Amino acid sequence: MAQQNAFAEMRRAALARLDGRQPEEIAARTGLSYDQSRQCFSLCTLGQDVQIDYPGCEMKPLLDEWHQLLVLHYMDLADGTPLSGELMPFGAQPGGMVRGGGFDRQSEQALSLRLGKVPRETVEQACRHLGGVLVASNADVCAVFSLFPRYPITLKLWFADEEIPGNGRLFLDACAGHYLSVEDAVTAGSLLLEMLFRSAAVKEEMHRK
Repeated sequence: MAQQNAFAEMRRAALARLDGRQPEEIAARTGLSYDQSRQCFSLCTLGQDVQIDYPGCEMKPLLDEWHQLLVLHYMDLADGTPLSGELMPFGAQPGGMVRGGGFDRQSEQALSLRLGKVPRETVEQACRHLGGVLVASNADVCAVFSLFPRYPITLKLWFADEEIPGNGRLFLDACAGHYLSVEDAVTAGSLLLEMLFRSAAVKEEMHRK
């Protein structure tokens, strides 16, 4: 109940900040497409197509509560800064040394334990399921996920072998602070990991059958 109340309060606050904002301005700053005749935004987030009516901001299909809040915060905070193409760890965000640095360590450990020994094909299928685009890199698997049009999250994963344990990291674009706060960034990274681990477990179970 407390969590539901917290979500409701944070949603109300986010909607209040968006109140009176012109949808065309939001579209220009976020990269979201806006259909004036239908009065809604279109978004593809982590492989899922979502319609967001405006100004009510009801979403179809309905996303996880914290995912919904990330959408609203992105619509509020986005300032249109172009992507830099430069990767940075979560801890490198302005003011992110504590929260972001802690997430970097936790996510690296989780990726090593959960995906470090999983077959490459399973990981790649799980990434694609979430809209991840596989790209060449110095990692065994590198996938770029679109949380929002101007907020990619990059996964780099190295698989375990006989001598070295698996290792993985998540990275943001260097302009990430223009779109979400450090706290939201950690929520976004945690959401991606949760969905990725769940997808990989499903794919692995399908392979076993």
